[in-house]
Amino acid sequence: MIESDILSVVFCFFCLIYASWTDIKSRSVTNRLWLLMIAVGIPLAAYNILIYRIPFLILLTSSLLFTFALSYLFFRLNLFGGADAKSLICISLLIPTHPCFHFLSYHFPISLSLRNGLILFPFAISMLLNAVILTLIVSLALFFYNLLNLRPEERRKNLGYMFIGYKLHLDKLTDVKHTRLIHLYEEKEGRLEKKFIFGGMEIDRGIIEKLKKYAAEGELDKEVWITPDLPFILFITAGFVISVLYGNFLFVFV
Repeated sequence: MIESDILSVVFCFFCLIYASWTDIKSRSVTNRLWLLMIAVGIPLAAYNILIYRIPFLILLTSSLLFTFALSYLFFRLNLFGGADAKSLICISLLIPTHPCFHFLSYHFPISLSLRNGLILFPFAISMLLNAVILTLIVSLALFFYNLLNLRPEERRKNLGYMFIGYKLHLDKLTDVKHTRLIHLYEEKEGRLEKKFIFGGMEIDRGIIEKLKKYAAEGELDKEVWITPDLPFILFITAGFVISVLYGNFLFVFV
């Protein structure tokens, strides 16, 4: 099984790199990539079922079911996009569990050997957990950045926002990429209201001009809260690499 594991890992790695590149460039990933991964994954899965029979079939089924359920839940909660969900489901087909050549498998007391016909923890779920932990590291980095750059009174008023974004001057909004506004600004009954938007609001020239107009009229500060809009597929790719080379962060901590 080592040969098929190596093939699957290398193939998935290059697919995720391509997906990350296209998502950054065009904010979308073609469905042809996921169809290609499925087309490669099905014969590999069939081969492993022929070799390892029922143990591998149970492993593959549990991997697909758990990954699909969790990916669908995350997608419905708007925690990530359709491309992220599809990437996890495809990988659950291509790599149902931690590869046999995983040289740090002793870190996983929950993981059992496929050679003994036992079920392993789904690889795609480990990859997702690693990706989530990496996003938490970004949140901590934002918090410490704000801790160093905000005045004490601003910290007290905006403690929750300190983990998800940072303040930026209106004149610099056109200079930054892959960011979103944390608030929606609307005029109601002659005054400006702001409302927190989960996931942030897209920034374009029209929005920037409106914000500058509000600031010139004294209704808005010249600095607004923005949040990084990095594609989650980047964290999935990083989580994939960590899962292959090291394992599941959460299990290691436990």
